[in-house]
Amino acid sequence: MSRSADLTGRITGIGDEAAPDLAGQIAVARELGWSALELRTLDGTALADLSASAVADAAGRLHAAGLGVVCLDSRIGNWARPVTGPFSADLEELERLAEHGRVLGCRSLRVMSWTDGGLPEEEWAALALDRMRRLARRAERLGVELLHENCAGWAGSDAARTLRMLAEVDSPALRVLFDIGNGVPYGYDGHALLERLLPYVAHVHVKDALPGDRPGEAVYTLPGEGVARVADCVRLLEEHGYRGAYSLEPHLAVVPHAGLRGEGTDTAGPFVRAARRLAALSVPLSVPLSAPAPSPAVPAQTPSRVPPPRPAAVDTGLLLHLLHTPTAGPLETGPGAPHALTAALRSYATAAARLGFTTVRLGAPAAAEVLRDDTPLPVRRAVAADPAFLERQPSLLLRLGPELPRERTVMFNVHLDTVAGGEPPAFDGVRFTGRGAVDAKGPAVALLAGVAAAAGSHPAIGRDVSVLVQAVAGEEGGALGTFGTRPLVAAGHVGRLNVFCEPTGLRHLPRATAAATARVTVDGEDAVDDRPGAGHNATVLLGFLAQHLAAALGPAAPGTPPPTVCVAGLHTGTLHNKVHGTGRLLLNLAYPTAAAGAAAERALARALDEGLREFTARFSGNPLVSRTASDAARITRLEWEKRGLPALGPQPAWGEELLARAGIDRWPDDEPAFTCDAIWLDGTADTFTTVFGPGSLDANRAHAAGEFVDLADLEAFAARTAALLTAFADDVGHGAEHRPVPTPTEKAGTA
Repeated sequence: MSRSADLTGRITGIGDEAAPDLAGQIAVARELGWSALELRTLDGTALADLSASAVADAAGRLHAAGLGVVCLDSRIGNWARPVTGPFSADLEELERLAEHGRVLGCRSLRVMSWTDGGLPEEEWAALALDRMRRLARRAERLGVELLHENCAGWAGSDAARTLRMLAEVDSPALRVLFDIGNGVPYGYDGHALLERLLPYVAHVHVKDALPGDRPGEAVYTLPGEGVARVADCVRLLEEHGYRGAYSLEPHLAVVPHAGLRGEGTDTAGPFVRAARRLAALSVPLSVPLSAPAPSPAVPAQTPSRVPPPRPAAVDTGLLLHLLHTPTAGPLETGPGAPHALTAALRSYATAAARLGFTTVRLGAPAAAEVLRDDTPLPVRRAVAADPAFLERQPSLLLRLGPELPRERTVMFNVHLDTVAGGEPPAFDGVRFTGRGAVDAKGPAVALLAGVAAAAGSHPAIGRDVSVLVQAVAGEEGGALGTFGTRPLVAAGHVGRLNVFCEPTGLRHLPRATAAATARVTVDGEDAVDDRPGAGHNATVLLGFLAQHLAAALGPAAPGTPPPTVCVAGLHTGTLHNKVHGTGRLLLNLAYPTAAAGAAAERALARALDEGLREFTARFSGNPLVSRTASDAARITRLEWEKRGLPALGPQPAWGEELLARAGIDRWPDDEPAFTCDAIWLDGTADTFTTVFGPGSLDANRAHAAGEFVDLADLEAFAARTAALLTAFADDVGHGAEHRPVPTPTEKAGTA
């Protein structure tokens, strides 16, 4: 049975053909109901020539309007840059657009392959290929994707040259941007060129035209009214499995390379009409979307070393782009630090869209959904202090396939926020380094590869089985998912199987501890070094209490597992000639059950009271700290940064069996668990929840200097994810989702 292509949500356009200014471009995009734009110029200024502040302002306005950016149209190698011109201009533009893309949420750059500059073909080819090779190597390091357009340049209108360029450059950072209408003015058959370049197409421009009176001229039309075979090209792309954007570049009122812009004319009107005509285009398909057509055979004249279409592999460029994008939240960095989480989520959503995912939502919860008794104190303070705190930290929900009942849904949770600090990102071909490499940008990117591999081999995935991906904010910084994961779970965005992608050494961990954070504060009076006993010495008092609490809380009571107590930051001051009368001590108490958490809170309060009494008894006769000793109980108080959070308890046996069939080992019962957002699935009926990911929090130095992850570990995680989805789909196909869910057992153990 044939069906028609559905381009809903996938049509966008080059904004400056609708309006020169960003406000006009946004207005047209919103009128058309688009979710993204392609950017080339703003107020006539090329993107690379904009200042960092102008780009940040543009990104803020786009994101506030709910718009992402699918491609940045560079001048690299275009009709105005002959191959004999300075290559430094292209390299500088690449660097600037890579930086701008991290703010705008886009890693894709449109490039061309230089005009000949009067050189003979052989010399032109050699220089163009050398330049593209050098650009691609730098793009690899920057996490940028070069999209070569079939336009001006050595490889612009010839499929054999394009294939030769792809082969000789041989870089994952170089792919094809196919413009459906460019064949008309350039005098070649665009549909025939597309047939040969299909496996390498990552982005599409849409225009249509009739031949002009002279060679090289065209009369541009609405899509479907010219000779570019727009519907045939869309059909070919869809049947081959293209799931990316269709970006409108109609040239009806604006033709940039010809210097044509109708002054005083309505440029938005023709653009809107073209967009609506494209959306209404009828494109019947002869191949079901769940079974993409095979790749066309490589023509005989194509060099034998042309790389085959890459399988669903870990997108190293996307990961580098995300590693370069600062996503540590304000709870980690404090106010004023660069924070581009929205841009990172936009980039992630664009990459997922190419695999068939749709964006269900991208936004932050309302404050009323966040502010509860169990919300950590730093979150409550931040929301009260800054009305935009939540807005700047949205979460993303993606879905592959239709919305299906929970029993036919798998949910994966990843977080793109990180802790602060870390070295500049790098990838040496084997290992990624940089903040978020293992926790958890690396797992997030590998997850997409695993889902794509599963969907490509099992037609039920994305048809009979729906895959949800929660890409959340607020996992780090002590927020514990209270404005990221928790609202999504509360809204019902969960599956029968739920996997939280955290470093577990490729073993699944069907439990998660929670944590309470205590702050012991001393609020006394300072003293000068000439009279140190005149004030209160918070340094001595808190230092004593830190040792006392470590000794009192470390050992376990008979017959109980040892508590996980972290005696953490202690701060009073930095001056050597002053007695600091104020200070604070932080403690983190991890617990496997809510009851254990409550017991740990009571134990800490008792131990603190005992410590204060012991300090008073021990130091009351010491003139340096006698005043501190007598006032210790009065000037010391216990406060809770967070408390009362749930922990993920034992999970049902059917999930254990499913993961075993998928070849995924289980975390041993005698190894302690750790805290993550999986706690918010505790008690959710008819579900199995586990934590699973590549690498190790300790061995891969998560939250520490030198954080890293190996590509091989990411690839292994992708393969196991694909196996898990396949096993789940097999169960659905055999009706396993209708079996009674066993009562949770103690098989999972506790931390």
